[in-house]
Amino acid sequence: MSISLFEHNQTAYNAAVAMLAETGKAAIVRPTGTGKSFIGFKLCEDNPDSQICWLSPSEYIFKTQLENLAATGAEVPENIEFYTYTKLMFMSENEISEIQPHYIVLDEFHRCGAEMWGKGVQNLLNMYEHTPILGLSALP
Repeated sequence: MSISLFEHNQTAYNAAVAMLAETGKAAIVRPTGTGKSFIGFKLCEDNPDSQICWLSPSEYIFKTQLENLAATGAEVPENIEFYTYTKLMFMSENEISEIQPHYIVLDEFHRCGAEMWGKGVQNLLNMYEHTPILGLSALP
């Protein structure tokens, strides 16, 4: 079963896909619990041959998002490589060069401004400067 988005998220998804095609960057800012992660998962599902680098503050958050997706009956996309911001912060340049993402999803991207986490994210973005980035956050 494929991922089905609520109308408000389908509208946001369509806008994000258009922005990613035009500028390489898009952000979805919605309150907690409104389905932002489903928008990210839909991007993964719609690009099955693409490697997705998904960053999140914790494994628990990502695991909960996967459980919520599975609860809808949708299949979890298999093209996601998950990292926490903390892990990324400690990765070497060689380790980051092995990620090779076609898309980068920054879950809770408002946290990317943190001094240490931000350095790890900036290292990734510098290495993959032409890779489309989708940011997800509950905070404007």
